[in-house]
Amino acid sequence: MPLHASRKLQNLLLAFVAVVISAATTAFPATLQALWPALVALGLVFTSRNAPFSLGTACFCAVVILFQTRQAELGQWVGTDGGLWKTLLSPWHVYALLFTLLLGALASVVERGGGLLRLLPATGETTPRNRRRFLTSVFGLGLLCFFDGLANALMLGRVTRPAADRLRIPRAFLAYVVDTTSSAVACLAFLSTWIVTQLAYITDHSPIETPAYGQFLASVPMNFYCLFGLFLALLAVRCNGLIGPMRKREAVPLKKLEHCDALEHPGSLASALAPIVVLLFTLPLAILLLHPAQQGNSGAERIQQALNAPTVPLAFVLASALAVITALSLFPAGRRREAPKAALLGVRQLLPAVMILLMAWILGSLFGVLGTAEVLSGTLGSWLPLAALPAGVFLTGCLISFVSGSSWGTMGLLMPLALPLTGSLAAAQQLPPETLQAIVPAVIGAVFGGAVFGDHCSPYSDTTIVSALACGISTHEHTVTQLPYALLAAGAALILGYLPVALGLSPLLALFIGGALISCLLPILSRNRRNL
Repeated sequence: MPLHASRKLQNLLLAFVAVVISAATTAFPATLQALWPALVALGLVFTSRNAPFSLGTACFCAVVILFQTRQAELGQWVGTDGGLWKTLLSPWHVYALLFTLLLGALASVVERGGGLLRLLPATGETTPRNRRRFLTSVFGLGLLCFFDGLANALMLGRVTRPAADRLRIPRAFLAYVVDTTSSAVACLAFLSTWIVTQLAYITDHSPIETPAYGQFLASVPMNFYCLFGLFLALLAVRCNGLIGPMRKREAVPLKKLEHCDALEHPGSLASALAPIVVLLFTLPLAILLLHPAQQGNSGAERIQQALNAPTVPLAFVLASALAVITALSLFPAGRRREAPKAALLGVRQLLPAVMILLMAWILGSLFGVLGTAEVLSGTLGSWLPLAALPAGVFLTGCLISFVSGSSWGTMGLLMPLALPLTGSLAAAQQLPPETLQAIVPAVIGAVFGGAVFGDHCSPYSDTTIVSALACGISTHEHTVTQLPYALLAAGAALILGYLPVALGLSPLLALFIGGALISCLLPILSRNRRNL
């Protein structure tokens, strides 16, 4: 039997066993019932290396469990007003898909135009020095594209992949750099697609009266995972830090290099930057103009209401559509006929990711019916003392985001639990207000950092999927090669960040000590590495 057919048969047998076990859930404890589909998804992703197959099987297992144990809830979920149709027809999801496809077209047009390559050093000879310069520039561009994590990963991967191939840089390492500078940067940025949701959670649930923006800024030095993750990526780029499975990854063979006219005929810098500038400037304008002003409201109140209005996702679509039109109009004149084909190619290449995103959202909705995240939170987060709460919240967030693949879902679950718990524990222990003022930013940073961990290494996170697709590798390869780096950053955040801070160490001193130890540890872990 051919190897491919044998592996396919093995995957089908594993899926069949998972479904059969799901049918016997009446004998399961309630905790295992809630966790079983997540375990199935994780297990099949790593054994089958097929994300759509794994997610589909996990969804089917969840439906079987609900049919066996909670038929009424299953009926509500598939009903016209239930979670299934709310997930599929949610304006945020529909517009998010359109926004993703438009950004795919935008990234492809900008990439084929070649203008963005002018911000990168010329490829030149395939020397270690040129590779380091190129990857450092990729890291810098990732910091500049702070406005959205998914757009960052999509555009940066598509634009830099052809040049990385010619410099003999493994695509897995490029995907690691691209992914690390996506959601981590968006989570830390004071102006991004994340910030409105982050501020809303803080405003609704924080036990202290400090303005939400002030609490967010205070939490940035305590978002140890994102900060350590970015530092580790930069250090790996500059020091050739290949660890774990990344050591064995090779560059694309020369005979398989894809032709890229942009490398041979770079476009103007304006053709690359103008669409991005249009996107950045038209997005806030569209958000404000689509939400009518109410009489008597101040400017600040109008902005706050517009940012929370249901028209925000439509604003993203309109801004991205205008950016695509700008990119098409500025495409190099001699190759303008290629522009529509490039846009369609960008859309078509993202269709597999769109299908995976749909299944991931459906699975997330089923997790909500099963109470998967609540089971994890209740098991791990209810017994910790206040000083250790940030560390416990971070661990819980890492586990939930890894299992669910959703950073936004993790934030939505943990923030309403963790922040009120902080206030109640402080009141029960009769702690002074200054203690609560110090703990709350740490808890906020722990929630955000734990949520981003799943974005970096969960096999069915949208950022993981899009980063892998944009850089031209499989989701499985990206997951297994990035996981050691994510675990190292998470371990540093826990051991060198939250635990010392709980003992009274300054967050800034913890960052300095953690960065120093990571700098010493990475060369040891990457010993005997080959040159990039």
